[in-house]
Amino acid sequence: MLIVNADLEGRIVDIRFDQHIDEIASGLIPGTGERVLDAKGGAVLPGLHDHHMHFLATAAWANSVDCGDTQIADAQGLQRVLQQHPGDGWLRGVNYDESIAGELLRGQLDGLIDQRPVRIQHRSGKVWMLNSAAVERIELQAHASQPGVEVDAKGVVTGRLFRLDDWLRERLASDLVTDIKALSDELSSYGITGFTDTSATNTDATAARFADWHSQGILRQRQLLMGGDELCNGPLKVILDEDALPPLPDLMARLERARAVGRSFAFHCVTHVELLFALSALQAVESDPRDRIEHASVVFDEVMPLLRDSGVSVVTQPGFLWQRGERYLKTLSGHEIDHLYRHASIAAAGINVVVSSDAPYGPLNPWQVIHAATERRTSEGKIIGADEGIAAETALVSYLRQPHSLTAPLRSITVGSDADICVLQKPWRGLFDRVADTRVLMTVGNGALIYHADAEIRRQ
Repeated sequence: MLIVNADLEGRIVDIRFDQHIDEIASGLIPGTGERVLDAKGGAVLPGLHDHHMHFLATAAWANSVDCGDTQIADAQGLQRVLQQHPGDGWLRGVNYDESIAGELLRGQLDGLIDQRPVRIQHRSGKVWMLNSAAVERIELQAHASQPGVEVDAKGVVTGRLFRLDDWLRERLASDLVTDIKALSDELSSYGITGFTDTSATNTDATAARFADWHSQGILRQRQLLMGGDELCNGPLKVILDEDALPPLPDLMARLERARAVGRSFAFHCVTHVELLFALSALQAVESDPRDRIEHASVVFDEVMPLLRDSGVSVVTQPGFLWQRGERYLKTLSGHEIDHLYRHASIAAAGINVVVSSDAPYGPLNPWQVIHAATERRTSEGKIIGADEGIAAETALVSYLRQPHSLTAPLRSITVGSDADICVLQKPWRGLFDRVADTRVLMTVGNGALIYHADAEIRRQ
């Protein structure tokens, strides 16, 4: 296949490829029967890689109610949205914040909607809240002893489930509706040819499921899976919850076992305490430049030297400032706001920082994430941490990092590299003037055309 008239960092070239890039030059002559795609002077770059997202949750999001929508201000607004949603089967809500209607136990949720089974996920992703109809549908009381199932003083389930995504998914196997192909197509439309799924519940069975989707042609992106102890390959995802931190000796033993088989670590840290705990653990094990801190939502100045000395990369999500910024301003202290989703100062301290989406909890569109990294504005235009903004070019570089090692040389359009290619609808010159308006012309994944803005061309 041949792409012609592509702007490669200011130089118009043609690119011939199969599964790898074979030639880059001006004026390449199409071979007999060779398919030719016109880049129309658009900028060409390696296919983007989102380094932190949750694929299955993002697929399910399309069939969910966004309970964190800024138009939902209180319990009455949430009740109206839930009751107006069509259908009478399972209703899935996501992105709930307790500032809307407080803590949702089954009784409070019954007061909002009781005519159908409902499950609502907290915006943190770690808690599911079920109404009584849902509790009865999955016979939750029979599983009251399951770790993560909350019960009251009398042993009655409250409807809240902590870190039980996979268990709940298994119970709802016949009800869960996801559209893998639709999400893969959406990723392709953004120029994304790979992603890192950072779900701690990923296992070898999950990896086999992804491989099956690939073989069927349903999923077109490359993926790196993190997971727990039941995943043989890929980084070990360590979930840290400040209110339920594991005994340090137990965590150390777990880390040593993972390191012994060559696994790197990815620590989920959204609070100051969680970050300190993770860094303490890392000090006691052999270092690995592939280790990561996910989120690093709040980083105080005194932690910077510890972060730098640990050698980890920080994988952050500036899109939250746009999506959740208004709620942050209402619920977090001023000191926390001043140190929220930092970037420029962390990088200045000599720490590798990479932006990502955390979809579905943050915006999936990489160009929106890049814009958020530069502007740091809430949805209402307020700026959080103006000094932490970075250049759009720097934010884009995050999406060009190697998925297995964020400190390795960047992926690039060179002869011999994988044919994962993103062609934009505008040239390099002026590309970063209005980055939020960036549109993709075509995406090539593993040598195949997986997206074209003109659907007719893609079908040819």
